[in-house]
Amino acid sequence: MEAELYDIPIQARLCYEKNKGLILPDKVPYIGMGSSYFAAVTLRYLGVKVFPELAGEYFHFIRTIKQFDNAVLISQSGRTTDVLNCASCFREYTAIVNDSQSPLANQSNLKLVVPIYAGNERFSSTKTFINTLITLYLGHGFDVKDVLDSVERRFSEFELVGNSIGSALYKSIRNKKAKCVILGSGPNVGIACQAALILSESTKYPFVGMSLTQYEHGYKETAENAVIIVINPSKGLLFERTNKLTDVLRNVNAEVFEINEPELDEIYSPFTSILPFYFMAGFLSAKLGIAGPFLIGNKITERTDEMNAPNF
Repeated sequence: MEAELYDIPIQARLCYEKNKGLILPDKVPYIGMGSSYFAAVTLRYLGVKVFPELAGEYFHFIRTIKQFDNAVLISQSGRTTDVLNCASCFREYTAIVNDSQSPLANQSNLKLVVPIYAGNERFSSTKTFINTLITLYLGHGFDVKDVLDSVERRFSEFELVGNSIGSALYKSIRNKKAKCVILGSGPNVGIACQAALILSESTKYPFVGMSLTQYEHGYKETAENAVIIVINPSKGLLFERTNKLTDVLRNVNAEVFEINEPELDEIYSPFTSILPFYFMAGFLSAKLGIAGPFLIGNKITERTDEMNAPNF
């Protein structure tokens, strides 16, 4: 996993150079599962007119409504069962994938395949998530060149932050006593959920990611003695509200950590907000002696009989 993390800046730059000038559709569903879905959620809270959808729920509950002829299907492997099922729901679709030879990139109603150029990835979605973000940002008119420059220049800082918080978390997780919550706002809601997914896969311990504002509506009653990591960009729209909440949390003995972004505007902060969590996951999985991210069953990346459903 560590080697894959150090490969992020190189593969991110390749993705940027290959996908400059990309135009992706708006006012259509952006459908994925796991990390792919969270990337679409990040895009939505940039104010882009797209509709993030969970592929499994879309296929089983919404496909018969036939609201859209077109969609963007996101699967970093190109083999995710629930996303593949959704290919049959549309007259045509755009596929965002890491493998251009994968099934999602080779369906009869494919309109466009957009490779993300993340290279091989054996562990949880790290490089592929960053490159999916790059692709989505570029496809909707956000130039991230300066963002990638910042990532490259500050990469060792993100490792230090991740390892530092990981070290503080280690005892609580090893003793299985901590309630671990990750909070974000705006485009960082998707990042909070992605961080919780990566940490849960890597440590085999449950992390929950959610909107900071949603957390204030009842969930904060669980804060006593919890571990809470707050993504709090220094230039964020909810900066003052976030600071007030962290004061409240500390007053009930919650252990609160912050992931800050002093350099980039909030709309670009997802690229740097997620990186400390990746190193945190790597640090903790090594300390806890976790052999790999997928020990209970396998990744859901095979076709099912549902693929035989009638086409749109």
